[in-house]
Amino acid sequence: MADNGKKTYRLVVNGQPFETRDKIEEGRSILQLAGFAPASDHILIELTRPGSRSVGLDEEVDFGNAGREEFRAFASDRILTFTLDERGYEWGEPTISEAELRAISGTPANKMLLLERQDEPDLEIEPGSTVNLDAGGTERIRSEARRYRIIVNAREEIVTSNEVTYAQLVALAFQPVPSGPNILFTITYSKGPKDNPKGTLPEGMSVTIKNGMIFVVTQTNRS
Repeated sequence: MADNGKKTYRLVVNGQPFETRDKIEEGRSILQLAGFAPASDHILIELTRPGSRSVGLDEEVDFGNAGREEFRAFASDRILTFTLDERGYEWGEPTISEAELRAISGTPANKMLLLERQDEPDLEIEPGSTVNLDAGGTERIRSEARRYRIIVNAREEIVTSNEVTYAQLVALAFQPVPSGPNILFTITYSKGPKDNPKGTLPEGMSVTIKNGMIFVVTQTNRS
């Protein structure tokens, strides 16, 4: 709270925090507060999570409404558009990174982002890559559960998590799963990610996977 008892409103522009004592600010004053001058040389984008929209210089933003406090500012005179999971976004640069797409949309790491294309297969937006928003028209992006191809007892299986458990692997290897007080299973793996390239998976545990990882599940009898 300010010394005079007037409430202080917090906002974030390009990751930097700022404060204002005014509940309602125009786009111009938000840019000036964050040091973007002259304001007319910049575009202000409000993050609505999910979604984003441009804020005009004379447009008012009410900080009394929750979710109205985070912005991106760009030295630009153009607004570009795209959709992600059928929700519209506006942006102030001709490109946007995979990391920024996830940040403004809330897309988790266990989902992949796909750039939709008309005459060829959709393109996965890989970590560290960017999407060109200036190719003409509105780019369409969607999120989808990430799929991993693993080999279990010489048979290809598809899973949608970056980890598999001991119980999941037993179920994939044996359909139905043998049961009985004397039945045990041993699971070994190879061609895993660099942190766990090979090893044995104990009962009750899980392991991080990657495409092409190989599992051998063996049934044994308790002696």
